[in-house]
Amino acid sequence: MRVPYYKPARSEVKRGFTLIEAALATVIIGVGVVAMMQLFNSCTRENATGTRMTTALMLAQNIRELTQTLAFNDPASGRSVFGAETGETLATYDDVDDLDGHTFSPPIDATRTAIPELAQYAQVVSIMPVYPNGLRVNTNETSPDIPKTTYTGALRLRVRILYRAAPGDVPETVYTASWIRFDQ
Repeated sequence: MRVPYYKPARSEVKRGFTLIEAALATVIIGVGVVAMMQLFNSCTRENATGTRMTTALMLAQNIRELTQTLAFNDPASGRSVFGAETGETLATYDDVDDLDGHTFSPPIDATRTAIPELAQYAQVVSIMPVYPNGLRVNTNETSPDIPKTTYTGALRLRVRILYRAAPGDVPETVYTASWIRFDQ
């Protein structure tokens, strides 16, 4: 006995993808892959920025902790000298204004020890007198309202953290912190 030939109905015919459907799927997947690569690149840049900011915060805090251990006025010369006294070095600084105008590169920690593994960073310290009842004066270091040698009983300490990705690059300011120190 012979089995009759079965011919499927038109709606039952299985067909493959057309060339246009395959190309469209490839384009959609390609756009998704490109978007993911851009996202990874953006996340990597943001991670590097966050790392620099965290390091800068730590370096600014190091200077703040160092200044908290120093006297407001020089123990030997009192208020007669603003800035480091003759012959003083980082190891012998004994009052806050001794740090004025110094750039530490490589940066230092709160114990005055250099941190060579962070040599791409620098700490720039400036100290300006301010009035205890007028803390908004002397905000512009290039054009001060009060001469540095004026005793007011209060000082604004400012530290800028600079970052240089490669030795030949121009350093950029990553973070700036300032605080007021009063004579007690």
